[in-house]
Amino acid sequence: TLGVTAINKHKIKIELTKPIPYIKELLAFGTFMPVNPKIVKKYGERYGTTPDKTVFNGPFKVTNWSPEDKIQLVKNNKYWDKKVVKLDKVNFKILKDSQSGASLYDTGSVDDTIITSEQVDKYKDSPALNKRLLAFTYFIKMNEKTVPAFKNQDFRLAVAKAINKKEYVNDVLNNGSTVMDKFTAKDTFLSPNGEDYTKGVHSPLKYNPKEAKKHLDKAKKALGQDKIAFTLNTNETPADKVGAQYLKNQIQTNLPGVTVNIKSMPGKQRISSELSGNYESSLSGWGPDYADPLTFLNIMTTGNSQNNTDWGSKKYDNAIKETNGSLLKQKDKRDQTLKETEEYMLKQAPIAPVFQKGEAHLTNPQVKGVIYHKIGGDTNLKYAYIDKSIDRETGKKKDK
Repeated sequence: TLGVTAINKHKIKIELTKPIPYIKELLAFGTFMPVNPKIVKKYGERYGTTPDKTVFNGPFKVTNWSPEDKIQLVKNNKYWDKKVVKLDKVNFKILKDSQSGASLYDTGSVDDTIITSEQVDKYKDSPALNKRLLAFTYFIKMNEKTVPAFKNQDFRLAVAKAINKKEYVNDVLNNGSTVMDKFTAKDTFLSPNGEDYTKGVHSPLKYNPKEAKKHLDKAKKALGQDKIAFTLNTNETPADKVGAQYLKNQIQTNLPGVTVNIKSMPGKQRISSELSGNYESSLSGWGPDYADPLTFLNIMTTGNSQNNTDWGSKKYDNAIKETNGSLLKQKDKRDQTLKETEEYMLKQAPIAPVFQKGEAHLTNPQVKGVIYHKIGGDTNLKYAYIDKSIDRETGKKKDK
């Protein structure tokens, strides 16, 4: 019934009901990682809660895990490719204070840490500073159910075009994030022509205060009101609070008569309020589960649990259904349909894209061979090693 058969100890056969061009990418997602059925059955709900209730088949295994504090890994000597694994141990330290990672790096206590945007300039000349771009899009969700003005397309377009995103990513975030006018993140998928999929998506949602004002005037006329107010939910971290104030100022400056109230809360609470539909607008994010535009575009279909904007379109739904059905064997036509469908949704503007997420790291120049993934598991340490011939402070070869 499932369509999955074990051929022998090391092979499985998977039968699909339809062709899935991104099947290999899908199988790389964490949901499909194999588990040992005997151990799962033995421990039930307790499986995976402690190292001794888990079976490891990767290059490392967990030996110590203290929730909210630390995770310790050691090399897995039963790993099939253990010969290439150079590290014996890996220690993860979980930090609740986003500012403290840099201090730990400076004292030589850690080899890699994320730093906050306000710390970046301090390390701008350091060989340890590196910025990486993730395939995560951040956008403002606009809930049409709780704010009637969001039902007006011109008002949504006004909000989406009122934010100076370049200034936001350079001056506020300052961590390698980039401007985002689209929905699908760059580096998610390569089109059949070999180009990044996003190159073929043309968005009308670029920063344009003059156009934003025109849309606002049309919206005010249609709505019969001169003043509009809504609340924007954001995370309560210091960086998010600063970012929220910037977004508020941009919208209120470029859209006269519009008032934005900021509501900061823990990330889990913000997500919960979105899923329940109990919010007005929210700075939200989405990252890909697999390497195909559908991982983004699917979530804006009618009835999807992540589409809590109350926006819906039969035209959009049908096109997405086609790209995951009748067009699966027609690569070029499918690619073009995905792009046209994304453009249609952007013109409707149920969400206002703001930025693609970056991360600023301090990484010990002696650390080599770390592989960063934009999709799926964040970091691969299989090939990582420490090169002691490199000077930690200068990043150059030590004098012999």
